[in-house]
Amino acid sequence: MNNLQVRDTNKKRVINYLYKNNAAAKQDIISTLGLSMPTVSHILKELSDRGLVKKVGTLQSSGGRKPAAISLVYDAKLSVGVEIKSRHLLFSAIDLGENILYSKKIRFPFHNDNDYYRMFAAEIEKFIDESGIDTNKLLGVGIAVPGIVNIRNNILEYSPTLNVTNLPLETLAKFIPYTVMSGNEANLAGFSEVWKMDNIEDAVFLSINKGVGGAIFIGNKLYYGKDGRSGEFGHMTIVKDGQVCSCGKRGCLEAYCSSKVLIEPDYDDIDEFFADLEANNENCQKKWHTYLDYLATGINNIYTQFNSNIIIGGEVSTYLKKYCETLQQMIISRSTFETNADYLHFSQFGDHASSVGAALLLVDEFLSE
Repeated sequence: MNNLQVRDTNKKRVINYLYKNNAAAKQDIISTLGLSMPTVSHILKELSDRGLVKKVGTLQSSGGRKPAAISLVYDAKLSVGVEIKSRHLLFSAIDLGENILYSKKIRFPFHNDNDYYRMFAAEIEKFIDESGIDTNKLLGVGIAVPGIVNIRNNILEYSPTLNVTNLPLETLAKFIPYTVMSGNEANLAGFSEVWKMDNIEDAVFLSINKGVGGAIFIGNKLYYGKDGRSGEFGHMTIVKDGQVCSCGKRGCLEAYCSSKVLIEPDYDDIDEFFADLEANNENCQKKWHTYLDYLATGINNIYTQFNSNIIIGGEVSTYLKKYCETLQQMIISRSTFETNADYLHFSQFGDHASSVGAALLLVDEFLSE
């Protein structure tokens, strides 16, 4: 590791410390991170010159001068993320602390032509206006897309949800007048969840929407795999020669556990299904029990392979929390080794996790400069 890489790593460590310990003393940073006084002083001066940290008073002292309390300036820069779905757009505006400042969801059916991309850019501008964001502070716009993303060539290789193949991601940004970064929706949702998590370095994120995907984090870094397709748990076979999946194969987890399984053919969206489930609709109850049965099988398979924390996100995750105990018991009944399923967690951002993760792409790049 060269001197530049060491300096960059140390800066990230200081920033992460301030994320988790707001209003910290310089000496606490030095002693906790094991860095020298000159190194920490230089990093804090650089961050201060960029408007990213400030002194916010003083802290208690055991003797002598009270130390200055140093805090990140979360609203120094802002970022916008948007997730493209087959029928909707989900927007989130965040600050440097991953705090959601404004969010919304609109109906906006996808179609692959210039009219859509022009209107897409117009909706982003409308969202920015509604949010009251100072565009002088705006880092840019992140876009989350469903499907397999080739990160080397910046191409959406395959998306059955959007019914496109080999779509250059720059196409999505052609009418957007800001810096744009893009990525796979499940990877970005997972990114949003582990960004500030304490004591979790290795985790698996399982995203459940109309498509089922995921992300793998090892040492707090996203693991892409050889071809950038790691974490595609939705296409893990759980039933030999089973139901036809959107990918054309049979027996995939997605064929049994996507939100479409619950919605179709009786409902327009997931909220309607759960409203009837809460009203003790018998058909919904049967469908839900079957759904949980297959989901427990998939989660147990994932945990058996990775033996790590599993975070469930996507549009179904908000409702799943209420049934966590039932799901955990189903998982335990399938496990060879485990007597509990306390490794199971649920998204803190719900169905906005992907848009938050997309916005974080710009934040992460900015803080790494």
